[in-house]
Amino acid sequence: MNFAKRLVLSVALTMTLGSAMAQYYSGDHTFDGTNKNEASLSLTTGKNIITGPCIGNTVHYKHYFNDHWSLDGGMNVQYTKGFYGLKAKGEYHFKVKAFHMFASAEYLFNHYHKYNAFENVGNLSMRFERGYWDITLGGSLINYSMMGDHYTEPLTLTFGAHATLRPRTNRWNVGLLFRNYDDFYYENWNINWGLDFYYRFTPKFKLYGEFNIRPAGSMSQLASKYETTGKVGLIYRWK
Repeated sequence: MNFAKRLVLSVALTMTLGSAMAQYYSGDHTFDGTNKNEASLSLTTGKNIITGPCIGNTVHYKHYFNDHWSLDGGMNVQYTKGFYGLKAKGEYHFKVKAFHMFASAEYLFNHYHKYNAFENVGNLSMRFERGYWDITLGGSLINYSMMGDHYTEPLTLTFGAHATLRPRTNRWNVGLLFRNYDDFYYENWNINWGLDFYYRFTPKFKLYGEFNIRPAGSMSQLASKYETTGKVGLIYRWK
């Protein structure tokens, strides 16, 4: 085979491999084309003005049916707060021009032991994502039950923004975020301000963490601190 033929064959092979790899998007929680299962375990510690020092664990499992559909389930236990939460989430990933879109439906159940209070939350959201940033918009319906009384908040806005120092395809990254929700709560107007990071040891193992500050009534211009937390965890993926 002469040089010209080898060159044409090499270019064609490179383009074919590039096209096959390009169909998978390396976002925060997206199908990588190989591993359909994802599990994570994290430790959260900090201080809350109501309960004082707090510590807890979060466990997640996510299954990717393909590059579009996924299901996610999780459990959160806060030992000093006397709190546990359960969640279930379905998500659909698609692309519109340069934007990666994630439409999600989520249900949360939280139980506060000390006050024998229950919280049921339903949320519908859309996340718009690019290589360096993402924006989330949606709505939440929150129902509380305590001592025989029930209260339902009107449909509240869900919003969040996140920007990273490096593209999401990099092995490590650092980002800034603000939002009125977290893994196991959706707030009305209390904004959570945070710094997050990750480091991929291998395609299967990823270290991640967050540092968060949540002022009380931040949208009402109150500056009193409500909660400060730090979280660190490990994600493992397998076929």
